[in-house]
Amino acid sequence: MKYKINGFLYYDAIDGTLKLEDQAASDTQLSITANALLFFLIQHPGVLTRDEVMTKVWDDNGLISSNSNLNQYLSLLRKSFRSYGIENVIVTIPRGRLELNPELILEVVDNNPLHPLLQQANTAPAVVPEPLAKASKATQLPPQTEQQERKWMIASATLFIAALALLWTAIITERSLHVVSLTEVESGLCELFSPELMINGAMGEKYIKNFKAVRDKLGLSCAKDERFIFYYGDKLQSNGLGRTYIARCAENENNPYAYCDNYFYYSWK
Repeated sequence: MKYKINGFLYYDAIDGTLKLEDQAASDTQLSITANALLFFLIQHPGVLTRDEVMTKVWDDNGLISSNSNLNQYLSLLRKSFRSYGIENVIVTIPRGRLELNPELILEVVDNNPLHPLLQQANTAPAVVPEPLAKASKATQLPPQTEQQERKWMIASATLFIAALALLWTAIITERSLHVVSLTEVESGLCELFSPELMINGAMGEKYIKNFKAVRDKLGLSCAKDERFIFYYGDKLQSNGLGRTYIARCAENENNPYAYCDNYFYYSWK
C-alpha cells in the first residue's frame, strides 16, 4: 500500500521507504518495526493508547513490547519525517496516548497489496472439501493402550521436572539490578541531569559546554516541563571520537521521564 503525504512525500508500506515526489529512488529506508508502527497508526486514525499500539505492533507479531522500545521507534519516525520538514508526525496526547498528526494530508496512491505484517492475519482459513471432511470424521484413532498412557505420563513428568530445574537455575543465578542515580547540573535554562557526579567546577563547566554543543548540533531547545539526560565518553573532551547519549524527556502526571526522545552516537566528534 502506498501513500502520498502532504502532497510531496511518498510512503511505501510494503518496503518501508520514503521518497520525495521528484525522486526516482527512495532515500529513506525505515526499519521493519518502524514501518509496522507507522502503517498501524495510518490505518487507525485517532487517539490510541500505548498498550493498544504495543499489542498490535509488537505482541501480536511475536515481539517483546516495552515503553522503552515504543519511545525509541517514535523518536526514529519523528526524526525521519523531520528531515523532510514535517514536524510532529506523531502527537503525544495526555494520559499516555498517541495519535498520528491529524493535520497530515494522506492520499492513497496504491491500495492493492497488503502490508506484510497484516497478510497472515487477513488470510482466510482454508476450506476443506466436503468429501475430505466426511472422510476425516469417519476416520477415528484407535484407543490408547495402558503402555502408551504410561509413556505419556513419564514424558510429562520429565518435562515438568526439567522446567522446575530451569526455573531454579534462573532464580539462583539472577543478578541484582544496578540502579543509575542522576545528578542535577546547573545549566541555565535547561533542566539537566548527569549519570556522573560533578566532582569539581572544571568538570561541571566542561560537561555543560559539551552538552550545549551536542544540543545545538541536534537543534534541541529547552522548554517548560522538559528535562535532559546527557552522557559523553572521555574522548569527547579531547575532541576525538567518543560515545555520546542525550535524552529529552517530557513529564506526564508524576513521572518526569514518561516520554523521552533518545539520541545515541558512537562516533561523535
